[in-house]
Amino acid sequence: METQKAEIVRLVEAQRQQGQKVVRVLEELGVRRSTYYSWRTPRRRSCPALRTDRLTPTEKTAIEKAKEEHPHYRHRQVQGVLQAGGLCLSASSVYGHLKLLGKVEPYARRESPWQVPRYEIWRRHRMWGADWTRLKINHMRWYLLAMLDFFSRYVVAWGIYPSIHSGHVRQLYQQGLKAEGIIRGKQPLPKLRVDRGSPNTAHLTQDFFDDLGAELSYARVHRPTDNAITERLFGTVKQEEIYLVGSYPDEQSGWEEIGRYLEFYHNQRPHQALWNFTPAHVHAVNNKSLILEELRRLKTETKQRRREYWQSHDRPVQMAEKTDSLNLPVLSTFRKT
Repeated sequence: METQKAEIVRLVEAQRQQGQKVVRVLEELGVRRSTYYSWRTPRRRSCPALRTDRLTPTEKTAIEKAKEEHPHYRHRQVQGVLQAGGLCLSASSVYGHLKLLGKVEPYARRESPWQVPRYEIWRRHRMWGADWTRLKINHMRWYLLAMLDFFSRYVVAWGIYPSIHSGHVRQLYQQGLKAEGIIRGKQPLPKLRVDRGSPNTAHLTQDFFDDLGAELSYARVHRPTDNAITERLFGTVKQEEIYLVGSYPDEQSGWEEIGRYLEFYHNQRPHQALWNFTPAHVHAVNNKSLILEELRRLKTETKQRRREYWQSHDRPVQMAEKTDSLNLPVLSTFRKT
């Protein structure tokens, strides 16, 4: 077969030198132009490309160690733990390795024991959100009231009360201002997004914010997405703390346990909406551009370490180059045009 290809190439070249058109000659032979030129100038096979996107043994060990230290974490949270340690892997890479090890657990959201607008907030203290949710203390209904920053999702103030009234909302806002070092008159006060519950719409609440010079932003009726970031906080707290406990034995235990969880939420728990950084880290940096630059740097450093590893541990085998000569069979017949 190879000798026949070479003979066709030689015959076509001879006809071309005699003034024949290559296209006509190839039509008579029944050979396509692309096929002929691939026979005349065969491509040299290059060495196989070096793959640098595979996980290194060090990265695999880090994933396994993070999962072992946090067995209840799913792959995205494991990725956040690794990122906090300076190793930026994709969530899909972490998931793939954990799946090979059989450590990807099925996930189902817990049911409650009781029966979208989007906002681009570019720095902290531009807008806060407040809301409350139910919990149980000694099997009695109490409420967790929380106020968080929309930029970093950091809880600036919170409290547990047997019922919620206007004084709690005002008190919590003042606590948040004090905790964040915000002084009235020296900087704009955060706008507060709340629903239309009676503690928020009370005249005492509205007069309080008018006197401070702060703005109350009311969500629409039956539109929980207007305060989606706050609702998301409560979804997380209920799934990871309140529903697990069920009922706190007393008020002090409730304050201590929820305070301990919020400390974990702020400083250790990776948040997917924050590029898997923690709320405390994003709150402290207070600059989206710097956060994204840090993320890009982590990715670049991780890829560079992986590339260096595979370049030193997995050198490709060099393939022998093919010779230019082709030994093709002689063509038995050839019709002249």
